[in-house]
Amino acid sequence: MSDKKIEIVLEKQVDIEEFKKVIGFISEDITDYSFCDNKIYISLNDYSYEKEIADQVLEMSKKYVSNNEIEKLVYCNRNKKEIYFNSFQTVHYFDNGMISLSKQSRFIYLFFEQTIIDIINNCFKNRECDILSKIYPVMLPIKSYKKTGYLKRTPQYSFFCCSLCENISKLNSLKNDEYKKMLKTPKYSLSPSACFHVYEEYKNTELDRNTVITFTQSVFRNEGRFNFQEFGRMRDYHVREIVFIGSEDFVKNSRQLFIDKVKEIIEKMKIDAKISIASDPFILPHMQKYKKIQIIDNSKYELSFFYDEEHSVSVGSFNLHGTAFTIPFNFSVKDTETVTGCIGFGLERLVLTFLSQFGENEQNWPEEIRKKYEEIK
Repeated sequence: MSDKKIEIVLEKQVDIEEFKKVIGFISEDITDYSFCDNKIYISLNDYSYEKEIADQVLEMSKKYVSNNEIEKLVYCNRNKKEIYFNSFQTVHYFDNGMISLSKQSRFIYLFFEQTIIDIINNCFKNRECDILSKIYPVMLPIKSYKKTGYLKRTPQYSFFCCSLCENISKLNSLKNDEYKKMLKTPKYSLSPSACFHVYEEYKNTELDRNTVITFTQSVFRNEGRFNFQEFGRMRDYHVREIVFIGSEDFVKNSRQLFIDKVKEIIEKMKIDAKISIASDPFILPHMQKYKKIQIIDNSKYELSFFYDEEHSVSVGSFNLHGTAFTIPFNFSVKDTETVTGCIGFGLERLVLTFLSQFGENEQNWPEEIRKKYEEIK
């Protein structure tokens, strides 16, 4: 069976980089694609309906028209580097978007995690707030997942967990290829965002004062089958998360305090990085309007590290939620109009981009990291 190939002329200039991220979600019958000028060439399964898929691709492309706006940078730090590295001995790739770390890469992971913890302790220990450290489970009840609104806004990321039916006679005769018929309806999801367990834990409660909650959480995202070849694209990774609960001034000021400290570290270590005003990756056409709202409100700042001279990847974000979670989960701080915000750092991406800039030879690392690594060798 050979693939069909169709050519689609795009009516308007689309933002190719953004459009690429959603092509795989248009139809599972799409097996490959390429762009040339204002045309997209799609490969399809032989049994697929060409016109129906072509119409869907064309209609989706209209939602990703480029407005030629310049990226809204709020910070940029560049240092002249003689070389960027793109292959690593201490990073093992399992499957698309799944890696393991050892030796130098594992140390960098732990270093960045501890650095973030140190920022929290130094920035907030003298402020009028509680600082709480947590450990959360991996799975999240689907009823809580729905309450966050995430399934409505960005359903493409979702992974669900289910068990086999509870029937001993069927289980006893189970063969390797028959398990699909015995799967029960999922009751749990793998959370695509680190902060969701916080809101579930604090639902229907009242806190005594402004609160900072921090933890490292496993996060899972279905980025789309065509996207995992991109540098740093993960389906299973760890986030060091900081959640702020309190007054609007407290949450906004906390976010800015953290941003300022991150800038200091970036400059001290001479890391090539930038912070820009960003939006979440809404792929559903009717949700595109929320991108503009987020940008106008400056509710999401994105921290990106460069992995070559021209390209960067997001390694963290600084977010304001307003009452998006306090209202549906019904929690608050006593005598306060309560809002939330969160900051998250993708630890594996921090490792990969750091290695891209400095390599695995610790002699080339910034002095602070090099000395700490030499102490444990």
